[in-house]
Amino acid sequence: MAHYTNPAGYDRFMGRWSARLAPLFVDFVGPTDGLVLDVGCGTAVLSRTLLDLSPTVEVVGIDPARSYLDYARRLIDSPRIAVVCGTAEVLPFAGASFDAALALLVVQEFCEPAVAVREMKRVTHPGGVLATCVWDFRQGMPMFSLFWEAASAIAPDAVAPRRAETGGPSPYANRETLDALWRHSGLAEVRTTALQVPLDFTSVEDFWTPFLLGSTGTSAFARDLDAATGGAVSARVRQMIGERWGEGGFTLVATAFAVAGRA
Repeated sequence: MAHYTNPAGYDRFMGRWSARLAPLFVDFVGPTDGLVLDVGCGTAVLSRTLLDLSPTVEVVGIDPARSYLDYARRLIDSPRIAVVCGTAEVLPFAGASFDAALALLVVQEFCEPAVAVREMKRVTHPGGVLATCVWDFRQGMPMFSLFWEAASAIAPDAVAPRRAETGGPSPYANRETLDALWRHSGLAEVRTTALQVPLDFTSVEDFWTPFLLGSTGTSAFARDLDAATGGAVSARVRQMIGERWGEGGFTLVATAFAVAGRA
């Protein structure tokens, strides 16, 4: 979580994708009411979506990043949500406390995903739904593909060790692994899907500026590499986007894999 200290920057960088994905994810999960646990809530994109979609749902968000929780508290003015600091692997709630437990785009961040899912199951009523989703970082996240292509063209010697250091995409970034994680956790009625998420960019700046805010490990690397190359990475990104989409706005479509099951 070293780079997860700039929630406003994160909302501009990845949060805008999450805001488009969250309604699709909730629709896949199905009718969700009562008391819902938002695991790894971050800037509370999922919580905000749940509150907007249902006038009766109540949400408890939990996340280890206090700066993100403070940001969420300032952003949401509703008596139907509470946020607490804690980890998914040790949820500070009694068993069967929630009607559903959802996790938007965080399972790959958990130290022990299997433990976290068992905890989600423990705190959910029997029959309640548990669900998560993960971006397809292998082939379905063109925003990052564009950056890595540009960075590799400009500074391959810097990119190679960075890619090796991160170990590549999460093993949970596919339907099969998510399905197995849910089934091995003893969940019933397990189902998966792929969600297509379009996002419009008004300009190159709209696409690229959030990379330079350093709100995640990847964006911090992008910012530092661009500075080290005297803006050459920025120039390459601009060139690539111009060649493929011309001047002005363009649209990218990302893919997320989702899984749901019942306790």
